[in-house]
Amino acid sequence: MRPLDQARVMRALALADRESLFSRLEAVGRIPDFEYLREPQKGLIMVRGRAGGVGSPFNLGEALASRCSVSVNGHRGHAYVLGDDPAKALAAAIASALAQDPAYAGGIAEMVLALEGELDQERDRERRKTMETKVDFFTLARGEDED
Repeated sequence: MRPLDQARVMRALALADRESLFSRLEAVGRIPDFEYLREPQKGLIMVRGRAGGVGSPFNLGEALASRCSVSVNGHRGHAYVLGDDPAKALAAAIASALAQDPAYAGGIAEMVLALEGELDQERDRERRKTMETKVDFFTLARGEDED
């Protein structure tokens, strides 16, 4: 399996369920020693939006996030995750670095594909749940407006 691009890897790791990320990372194999480039930290980030998805950008508000950067076997990995979860940021940063290592790239690619599948399933569950509450409004012609 060929390596995935880094943006795709980082997205899947950031959005992944915490427990799923940890268990899948353990399944990849023994994690080599790593060096912190930036220890896990938490702080606020500014969330920006666009009106209608295409309008001018505006500041929506702040969100709590955790970040971490590591070096594993000479490969740098970075992660940003929403919420107060430094351990998840560390795990995601390690996986991000291992994705660049030829010895681990195949295992990490399989892990990312599995995490993306889980994210798709969750999105479908939410979509079905939302559709259950959908209301279709329509207008009935009662014949009063006919000439």
